Amino acid sequence: MKYEKTIERVRSGEMARADLAKLKRNAEHKLSTGDTEAQLVLDAINNATPTDSYILFMGFCPGADFGERLDIAWKEQGICRFDYLESEHQAERFNSICKGDLVVLKKREKFGKTMKLYGHGRVSSVAYDQNNTRYLLVEWSDQEKVIEVPLIGCNSTVDIKSIEAVEDEMPAEFYAWLEA
Repeated sequence: MKYEKTIERVRSGEMARADLAKLKRNAEHKLSTGDTEAQLVLDAINNATPTDSYILFMGFCPGADFGERLDIAWKEQGICRFDYLESEHQAERFNSICKGDLVVLKKREKFGKTMKLYGHGRVSSVAYDQNNTRYLLVEWSDQEKVIEVPLIGCNSTVDIKSIEAVEDEMPAEFYAWLEA
């Protein structure tokens, strides 16, 4: 197989997410030109854990309506989705999440000040539905405690932070909640 060394490098766990993203773009281009073996590279990337981890603070209430909450179904199905594809910048952020990243379910509480957290889980892999829409397979924590913490970052549904950024802004209560 012509991409064996590339696939081995991806599976080694020694690649940063930026390198995986570049490799993914190249493999997608090769696949689009008829190189079907490039799909094997894409499959390896979808199951790769980058050397740099992110935390995805993910909103789960379409239209900010708590009555429309999606988190309960996501936890039951072991998934996390972003289906508002019209928001290209948020879809791009969601699509940068990789295996090993942490997903934290959030709902804004006091606009611009706090958010409530409703659960967390670790991404175990990436999958695609019948419409080729990307979603995450997540191993959700059984912990059900809801906590209120400072809002970090922007007010969007998909908010990604580096581990270092979260360490600088989150109180000790957040880390205790993750460990529970």
